[in-house]
Amino acid sequence: MIKLIVIDLDGTLLNDDKKISSTNENAIAKALEMGVHVSISTGRSYVSGHEIVEKLAIDIPVSYQNGALVVHGCGSDLRIISQSFLSANRAVEIYKKAIDKNLNSLVFFDFFRVPDISTAILTDSPYRGYYLNNSYRIIRDEDPLSRIEDQGIPEVAIEGKERTILEALRELNSQLEDVTVVKNDNQEDHAFYEFFGPGVGKSNGLRHILDYLDLEWEEVAYIGDNFNDIDILRRAALPSVMSNAPDEVKRYAKIITKNSNNDNGVAEAIESIMKWQEC
Repeated sequence: MIKLIVIDLDGTLLNDDKKISSTNENAIAKALEMGVHVSISTGRSYVSGHEIVEKLAIDIPVSYQNGALVVHGCGSDLRIISQSFLSANRAVEIYKKAIDKNLNSLVFFDFFRVPDISTAILTDSPYRGYYLNNSYRIIRDEDPLSRIEDQGIPEVAIEGKERTILEALRELNSQLEDVTVVKNDNQEDHAFYEFFGPGVGKSNGLRHILDYLDLEWEEVAYIGDNFNDIDILRRAALPSVMSNAPDEVKRYAKIITKNSNNDNGVAEAIESIMKWQEC
C-alpha cells in the first residue's frame, strides 16, 4: 500500500512558468485527505523552494538540493534533519578544474540565506533562463572561492558542453572519491552537473523522510521528470514520470503520464497512484 507520495518540483509539479496549477494543488489536497502523506524532493535549494512547500502546507520533512539538506518546518520552527557539506578542498579542486575548462561555475555557499550563489562570469548558454530566474541569488565575485568556509559548502555546480564536463570528470578522477556527482539536466549539447558532499542523492534524502514516518520503500510513490530523479525512481515502489521527461528517465517508470508538467501531469499521476491502490 502506498502511504507516501513524493513529488519533484521543476518540470514536474511546477509548469514552465514555475507555477502550481489549482488542479495539481487539489490533487495533493485530496491525497492528504485520504490519509496519504505527501512530501517534496527537489534539486532546488531551501531558499528557492521553501515558499512552495509552505504554500502546499506540507507538515513532514522535505528534501532539498538533491538530498544535501532535509528539513522539517520553516522559519523559527525549522529543524534540520540532515545536511551534507562538500569539503572546502574538494570544492576548490572542482571549481578550478571547471574554470580551466571554460565551464560556467557556481559556488553555492549557504543553505539558508540569499544570496547563496557566487560566480565570476557566466557565458551565454541554453541555461540563460536559469541564470535569469535566479539572478536575485547570484553574486558576481572576482574570486568565488573566497566564499568557501572551512566546514565546506552545500555544492559546486558546473554547466557547459557535456563532453567537456565529462572530460573534466575523467581528469578529476580520484579527487571525486568523497564527492557525490549528480547530473541534473541537459539541454541541446549542454548539461548541468552538481557536486555535493558524500552520501547525497534524492534516495538518501528520502531515506530520512521514511525514517521519520517509519515507512519503507515499498510504501512510496514518486513523481519526477529528470536525470536527478533516477536514483529515487529505481527504489520507489511506484515510480511515476512526466510525459515531458527524457526517454532515458522514462525507462524507470511504472506510470508515464499522458499530460506534461504544463497540463496537470502531477494530478494525473496522483489519480493513477490512487487507482493503483485500489487494485
